[in-house]
This record gives sequence, structure tokens and C-alpha cells, in this order.
Amino acid sequence: MDKKEVLAFITKNPIAYMATAEGNKPHVRAMGTYRADENGIIFSMQSPKDVYKQLVKNPETELCYYADGVQIRVTGKMQEVKDPALKKEIVEKRPFYKPGVEKEGLGYVGAFILKKGKATILDMKGPPSPVGVPKVWIDL
Repeated sequence: MDKKEVLAFITKNPIAYMATAEGNKPHVRAMGTYRADENGIIFSMQSPKDVYKQLVKNPETELCYYADGVQIRVTGKMQEVKDPALKKEIVEKRPFYKPGVEKEGLGYVGAFILKKGKATILDMKGPPSPVGVPKVWIDL
């Protein structure tokens, strides 16, 4: 797979298992990818949630996407996005944010982008890779 194919896979299979850390404890949860394109991979969440606070404090993350025997792991550093236009767009496409935004304003929506991530792919449909073969990393 190349970068374009990885982004297409993520767009088609938008649920990522996102790893964050709080102190020395890892936390993983399923997250819906908002958008994946040449600019990066965007996620949104409510700012009162732990995942938001964890990413603000430690923006290093790893994402794992899986579908049809293919696993793609993406590693990188999240950057908070404070653009009100993007947040308004997110609220329009994800109306479950509306009650919180009506009560607390756009600050209720947390948005992050992973730029310059690196992806590695494991295709479990084919023969297994020999043990010790280095992972191939694709720049996103």
C-alpha cells in the first residue's frame, strides 16, 4: 500500500482504536475518524472527556484500523485544532455535539489532527511475514 491507499482504507474504515497515556497508564478506545486526507487525520471529541485531556497533556498517539484481514497502525503526534470553522463543520456533521455546544460554546468540541504520521500494515490474508523482518513504514 502507498499513502493514497492507506488514506482510502482509513476513509472506508473510519473506526480507529486510539491509544493515549495518562501518567504511565495506557488508555485505548474506539474513535471515529472525522476525516483522513493529504492534510492529516482529524478526530473530534467532547473537551470534558479524558481522551481530550490526555491528548492535550501528551499528544503522542498510536491508531489502529482493522478491516477484512488488514491492520493499519498509524503513529504520530496530535496537534489541537482550534479553528471555529472546522468545529462548526464537525457539529453540523455530528449533531450529538449540539446540546453541549449550545450550553458551553464551540470550546465543547475538541479537535485534533495527526500530521506527518507513519503507518505500518499487516495483511493477515496472505502468508505470514518471517519473524524478524523489519516493519515497513509509510509516511502520511
